[in-house]
Amino acid sequence: MTATNKPIKAVLFDLDGTLLDTEALSDKAILAVFQNKLPESLWQSYASEGYRLPWELKKQLLGLRGSEWAPIVISYARDVWNIADYNLPTVTELWQGWEEKLDEYCEEVGKCKGASELVERFTAAGIPMAIATSSRAASVAKKRTRHGPMFDRIQVIVPGDHPLVKEGKPAPDIYLEAARQMGVDPKECLVFEDALSGKKKNLSYGRRIK
Repeated sequence: MTATNKPIKAVLFDLDGTLLDTEALSDKAILAVFQNKLPESLWQSYASEGYRLPWELKKQLLGLRGSEWAPIVISYARDVWNIADYNLPTVTELWQGWEEKLDEYCEEVGKCKGASELVERFTAAGIPMAIATSSRAASVAKKRTRHGPMFDRIQVIVPGDHPLVKEGKPAPDIYLEAARQMGVDPKECLVFEDALSGKKKNLSYGRRIK
């Protein structure tokens, strides 16, 4: 968290892993794209562990847009899962397949512990809120379906495919755009972010809590 004497005039949230507990479902959706390409023994091993990606891979993906994390997964599939090049999906195929699977699982998405209570506290204090997420707008629409009351308290949502967001996290573009839409100086924003990729280049733009 950066030191500043400016008052907090707005709160900016990352979405996945901060307000919504989507990370486990995201892992499951990625693995589902590779289900028919992985050895059965390896697939069963992941199934027994709740369909979670290995941490050595997962930590590289947090906070990235699909166009950025998909090549990392494909490279891992080639080098670690030993999937032949001819059997690998393209970046677009993996990204779209992941979104389709995640859409299937959207009704399973729950809120992070304490998320609703925190949003209600800021609402009661009269502090406006925004979401700045690497997820595309269509994906956000699916994820919010079960959580209308919480999302109704949040005035601005900037998705990763917003036309004015030229660079994804860790570039500050998405947070700057959220602050702009709210009419607030970025240095007067409190930012909640759960991924290192969302923090590396953003620390000077607002107060940040992991």
